[in-house]
Amino acid sequence: MKNRKKVLFLITKSNWGGAQRYVYDLAVGLPQEDFDVMVALGGDGLLATKLRSDGIKVISIPSLQRDISLVKELRSLREISDIIEVEKPDILHINSSKAGAYGALIGRLHHVPKIVFTAHGWAFNEDRPFWQRVILKKIHWLTVLLCHQTIAVSKEVVRQMNWPFAKRKMTVIYNGRELENLKSRDEARAALIEDEPRLQKYKDDFWSMTIGELHPIKRHDAVIKSMKEIVRRWPHTRHLIISGGQDERRLHELIKKLELQDNVFLLGQIDEAAQYLKAADLFILASRSEAMPYVIIEACIAGLPIVATAVGGIPEVIENEKSGLLTKPMDNKALFEAILGLRTNHEKRAQLSSGAVTRSSYFTFDRTRRETVSLYNI
Repeated sequence: MKNRKKVLFLITKSNWGGAQRYVYDLAVGLPQEDFDVMVALGGDGLLATKLRSDGIKVISIPSLQRDISLVKELRSLREISDIIEVEKPDILHINSSKAGAYGALIGRLHHVPKIVFTAHGWAFNEDRPFWQRVILKKIHWLTVLLCHQTIAVSKEVVRQMNWPFAKRKMTVIYNGRELENLKSRDEARAALIEDEPRLQKYKDDFWSMTIGELHPIKRHDAVIKSMKEIVRRWPHTRHLIISGGQDERRLHELIKKLELQDNVFLLGQIDEAAQYLKAADLFILASRSEAMPYVIIEACIAGLPIVATAVGGIPEVIENEKSGLLTKPMDNKALFEAILGLRTNHEKRAQLSSGAVTRSSYFTFDRTRRETVSLYNI
């Protein structure tokens, strides 16, 4: 019988986000005849549930959390060390900042044959004091140096890690997606109306959509403010925001202040939200920082015209004026004009929709899996 390589994925949080989807897709999608896969993670969230339902071995590390606590950090280090000692992986594939740093160090101490780190973005890009960003960049840099290989999800991620010797250890492998359960426009609208009955009387209106955490970095407020003037000109316009997060209360208050309760809808967290993308006539992502958001690839697969900010890896997916419209980050006027321009121009929307579908053919999960397996075997 062929000897399978044992792969241990390590990730800090077990909730559901881009990094968690990445781990899930690879853990489930790697060829079973070649790899024996297990996942160690902090907590026991949705990622753990999904993995177990697909027969993947899950090892919970309760002390591994994003928040800093000296006692928990020491406990996490010991628990990760124990897991590696017991499981003896051939490949340790680490994800996220804390799990990346801990895994790289402990993996080296245990002489793991292959340590791979996936950089889904850098914590030093977050809105933090300067001294914290410098420390975080040093930690990320050391993580890259300690690992045998680092996967960057975009060329921009590589460019941002511009310290000595790092780039030579980094390989760009784009995120890839398949949307097998993508609903038709009518099916998607019917399902969303069932969740939010107020949408029923607007079922034939123009819908724009954003899927993204309710966090300041996503700049939902800029889109909502743009909607005030767009709705004045085009009253039959509805904007749907799918996700939850810390900004929910503030955004509700903004919607009320601008008197947009009948035009902007916060639909909350919806599992596998991408299946409802075709409900929209336009997709908008106004983030001020991204690495390589899955949702942009998903919107392309769904054939939506897209307005997005030119941050992170987004311009590596969206070709401006061909598969979407790109605006400068933090430029609210340009964002408004791009949204308004597509709201009023059906032919342009159709052109960008066709371009988005064509572009999506490059960002397949099969490609991601194939290139990752090749990296494992180097």
